[in-house]
Amino acid sequence: MTHIYDILAPVLGICTALALALLIVLLLLGPTRKFWVVLVYVSYELLATVGLTLADLYLHGTAQVNQPTDASRLYARLYWTNDVIDDLLRFVLLTVLIYMVVGSSKPLLGQVLTGLVLAMIVLPFLLFQPIFPPTPSLTLFPRWYPTREWFNSTSQLLYFGAAIMNVILWGALIQSKKRDPQILAMSLGLGILLTSFAIGYGLRHFIPQGGFTAAFNLALNLAQLGAWLICCRAFWPVRRHNMPGAAVLTQ
Repeated sequence: MTHIYDILAPVLGICTALALALLIVLLLLGPTRKFWVVLVYVSYELLATVGLTLADLYLHGTAQVNQPTDASRLYARLYWTNDVIDDLLRFVLLTVLIYMVVGSSKPLLGQVLTGLVLAMIVLPFLLFQPIFPPTPSLTLFPRWYPTREWFNSTSQLLYFGAAIMNVILWGALIQSKKRDPQILAMSLGLGILLTSFAIGYGLRHFIPQGGFTAAFNLALNLAQLGAWLICCRAFWPVRRHNMPGAAVLTQ
């Protein structure tokens, strides 16, 4: 399974990049002003996906090895740094989408969202107590860079917090009289993405390295690709067919 994932990982990365590029095109051709925050978030996702895919091909970062090399350590730091930045941008995306649905009619909701975001930023340092091992061989990142275990736990917590915000978005959509189908489909895609990664990062603590890790990473990549395809479907242009009896009814 490990060798299969080493082959499929770049392919899935390219497919995900193509899905993100398609989503950007659909946003540019459609409601760009309305969903500007989605365009910014997806653009960053595309740049990060392309960058990490090229880094994986060059550094063999996702290859399962017994002893980590400097190249694999560098790829891991690039991956986890991007993951935290991505989580913070996702909080901004969900906050804007929630306000698009409820508007400014519920000030209490804004306080709840602000408290949730602040808690997700502070809690990783209080709960997991990051360890900073010395890594003199890597010059791209400073020596005080935390461990992979800290990033895994932090990402799990941030995905869980974003999933809670997505549930709040679903509740706002249910209560709304005019449910935006595009926001609804976007929330569905984000829900699949957030839930799969939150569960995945949690199970990584118990799954041994090797074939199980490769199979699990493959499932996460497939979930990510499926989520972005659902988002593409949300902004796909709808053709309006003229009804044959429309002219008769008008007359």
